[in-house]
Amino acid sequence: MRWLADYVDCKCDIKKFCDEMTLSGSKVECWGEEGDFLSNVVVGKVLSTERHPDSDHMFITQIDVGEAEPIQIVTGAQNVNVGDYVPTAKHKSTVLHEGKKVKITKGKLRGVPSNGMLCSGEELGLNDDLFPGSEVYGLLILPEDSVPGTDIAPVVGLDDYIFDISITANRPDCQSVLGIAREVAAILGKPLHMPAMDYNTVCDADEPISVKVLSLSSFMAFLT
Repeated sequence: MRWLADYVDCKCDIKKFCDEMTLSGSKVECWGEEGDFLSNVVVGKVLSTERHPDSDHMFITQIDVGEAEPIQIVTGAQNVNVGDYVPTAKHKSTVLHEGKKVKITKGKLRGVPSNGMLCSGEELGLNDDLFPGSEVYGLLILPEDSVPGTDIAPVVGLDDYIFDISITANRPDCQSVLGIAREVAAILGKPLHMPAMDYNTVCDADEPISVKVLSLSSFMAFLT
C-alpha cells in the first residue's frame, strides 16, 4: 500500500479497499499486515548497563519504555550501549524466533529478574533491504530521534499492508504498480500522480562516437 501511495491517495480501510477492488474486476485474493506477528514491542532507550554477576557475557539494563519507571531487562547482546534506542519486547509480547511467532514473558536469567527482551532485526522479521542494520549480529539500533514507548511497527516500516490481486488475461495494463494505481484512482475517484519522466541529455545521439583500442591483445581476449 505504501508503494501504491506514491501514485495515488489510497488511504481508506483495508477491507473496504479490497472489496472495492474486487467489485471492479481486480479480485483481491488475499491481504495481510506486514507486522501482524508483533505485539507489545516498543522503542526503548538504554539508560544503564552493568555486568551480570553470574555471567561473563550478559548485561543487566534499565530501559526507558515511555512509562513512569524504567524496566529491567537482561540481555546477552554485546552491542548494547547507554543512550541507544532499541526494539524492546515487554512482558506478554510476541516476536519471531527462527521464523516462528513466540511469546516473551518476564522471568529470571541466572537469578536476575528480566521483564522482557531487547530485539535484533531478525526477531522483528527484518533484513537490511527493509531496514538498514537489521542483519547486524546483536541488537537493532534505531534512529536517535526515536521516542521511547512508540510502537515499533511504524518505526521500522512494518505498518504496511500487502495484497495479492488476480489479474485476468484481458487486463495486462494492471500488471504493474502504476497500472494498479491507475485502476485505484478510477475506483476511488482520486487523481493519479504520474512518476517524473523528465531526463537530462548527456550526449547528442546524432554525433559520431570514436573508439580507440589501447590494448589489442586485451581486446581480443575479451572477444574470445
